[in-house]
Amino acid sequence: MDLIRFEGNCPRNVAKDAKYGVRTKGTSLVIGLVYNTSDGERWHATTEEHPELVRMVSEVKVALSGNRAGPFYINEYQQVIVPAFGTEDYFLAGEYDRPLRFSFEGQVLSGEPIGPDGKELSPGDEWVGPRPGVPYVIKAGGGDVYYKTRPRPNVERRIALSDSAGAEAAAAFVRRLTVYKGWGGGRFYVNEWRALFAPVVGQEGWRFIYLGKLEDMDRWFPKPHGQAR
Repeated sequence: MDLIRFEGNCPRNVAKDAKYGVRTKGTSLVIGLVYNTSDGERWHATTEEHPELVRMVSEVKVALSGNRAGPFYINEYQQVIVPAFGTEDYFLAGEYDRPLRFSFEGQVLSGEPIGPDGKELSPGDEWVGPRPGVPYVIKAGGGDVYYKTRPRPNVERRIALSDSAGAEAAAAFVRRLTVYKGWGGGRFYVNEWRALFAPVVGQEGWRFIYLGKLEDMDRWFPKPHGQAR
């Protein structure tokens, strides 16, 4: 197959519960999720409902390393991106818009911003959903959002929201987040539902909160593309 090197925002050095994975279950391949509960348990949930997504990811994995299983991500444009083991490269497997939901011990785990009571979350609410997502950074002091790419070996490039959406739109977006996140800057995450969530520190330690949704994609970063390799 023709590999397409992904040139957008690539998650790097994220926790196990911040990514999806293709896993082996018996003789089949399934989509897996790690979910850390508030009482210290770690759930290893799987779903067999997405064979096309399994195929997409596995084809890239096999082309890269010969292995069919491994981690992947879905960004806010529903692009499926697959890391190449042992390198800094990520590859585009295609686009997938079917929602991922995992049933585990009678509960449904999903990146949709819905609370345990079935109601939509409001900004500032605790984020209790799964944490797979693509990280962005609020500039310290506010005013802009950015991510970093590595276009060539030993080269790092910062991509700012103000460069594509304009300084006014970037500042307005950041003001929405800093109401709940604070002005110290730092990471937040966007998932395939376009839900925004971020870690914050309080008296009881770190927790995640919901920051709202991306509503106007015309005032967001341009849809990333790939380059054939």
